[in-house]
Amino acid sequence: WYETTGKDEQVRQLSNSQGVGGGGSMDTPSKTFLDIKNANVQDKPAYFTNNATVVFVKKDNCMYTACPSADCNKKVIQESESEYRCEKCNKVYPEFHYRLMLTAKLADFTGHEWVTCFQETAEKLLGVFIE
Repeated sequence: WYETTGKDEQVRQLSNSQGVGGGGSMDTPSKTFLDIKNANVQDKPAYFTNNATVVFVKKDNCMYTACPSADCNKKVIQESESEYRCEKCNKVYPEFHYRLMLTAKLADFTGHEWVTCFQETAEKLLGVFIE
């Protein structure tokens, strides 16, 4: 694949700012997966940039049923055939929205990590827009 078409592919940036989820800034450090592993970051988020390649994307459980409220994306629990409860909003809705939740394996030159990509990042990764 690489010899026939892959070498001509363009690199796509998945995040539109430095740092995942907008948590970074212009001062966000560039780190490898080995750097992060050696830093032993555990209980708080660590923001960094990384040049990684998508190695694998799992296709199972790639979508979930989410709250239809515009400012909530939490998973809903089906209470009956036509009722879905959002615990965050503390409301019951007659419908839900499907949202993407892709699990992908990323690799850089020092190692690999499994990551979860939610709706916006998953759309960029797949190159599609889903309403």
